Amino acid sequence: MRDELGPVLVTGGNGLIGTHLIRLLGSDSVQRQVIVASRSVSSDCRISANVARWPMELTDEIVLPPNVRTVIHIAGEKRDVDRMWAVNHRGTARLVEAAARVGVRRFVHLSSVGVYGAPRHAGLVDASHERTPNNAYEASKNAGELAARELCALRGVEFVVIQPTNVLGYVPGRMYPLLGLMSTIKSGRFAYFGETKAWVNYVDVEDVAAAIAAAERSGADQATYIVNTPALLGDMVDWIAQAVGVPAPHRRIPRWIGASAGFGGSLYQRLTGRSAPFSSERYRELTNTTRYHGDHLPNELGLEYPVGIETAVRRLVAAYRRDGRL
Repeated sequence: MRDELGPVLVTGGNGLIGTHLIRLLGSDSVQRQVIVASRSVSSDCRISANVARWPMELTDEIVLPPNVRTVIHIAGEKRDVDRMWAVNHRGTARLVEAAARVGVRRFVHLSSVGVYGAPRHAGLVDASHERTPNNAYEASKNAGELAARELCALRGVEFVVIQPTNVLGYVPGRMYPLLGLMSTIKSGRFAYFGETKAWVNYVDVEDVAAAIAAAERSGADQATYIVNTPALLGDMVDWIAQAVGVPAPHRRIPRWIGASAGFGGSLYQRLTGRSAPFSSERYRELTNTTRYHGDHLPNELGLEYPVGIETAVRRLVAAYRRDGRL
């Protein structure tokens, strides 16, 4: 435990991961001040006397409180393409410079496995994998991560990057992860494509928050950790089927049929602007064999993911059923 770290500032306090992390830090047995920084900080973040607010806009000049010793940077732009480079790249670099000016000793940066741009049959991907981002979000996150790493080394600031895969967290009215898959399994319409065993890469939001907290407390420096709890698609399907009370599906369809159906669904979406029950993206997800290596952080930092993928999936099913969505 790094008791000497002092007050910690967290960007992105209103987001899914940020709210879970703030709650975790605020309940820590080592009482430290947690400063929540974002464009607008919800009053829900004030969970204890040790949590304070700090307004911040990553695209403007950044000034940090003088007593901060650790920065955990979660905030980022994922939807607005016009803001991605300003926030994810230049905003991150601007934050590192501001942190160095006030004597911050440690910078923990939340990135994404998207920086690797790994195709769906890349095998086992770890932090040494080549980086070929595929879109503006992935490219801007990669540029921000690399800029933070370079600037932290230049300014003498300890640096750790956390790269989660697909984060599971149910937010009514906003986020319904895996609900479509669960509904398909419950209705008996689910089928596998081909004979290859596919992998899914998901991690519960509480596991991501725990990983960030572990990295913040550790002595690791210039380290990159993928955070992931991968599972075989077949195992996940079986968990869901059991949780919703239906027989586990075993039907398999030739891959060419799935690819054709996916292409047709995507074409329909482009032509009409409406969603389709099946698309090329969904087909790729159900035939993916890439697996992101998420064991380095638990092994090196001694963290056991508190939730795990099976519990996360079953908990989602229970929440959806309780709320009448499944």
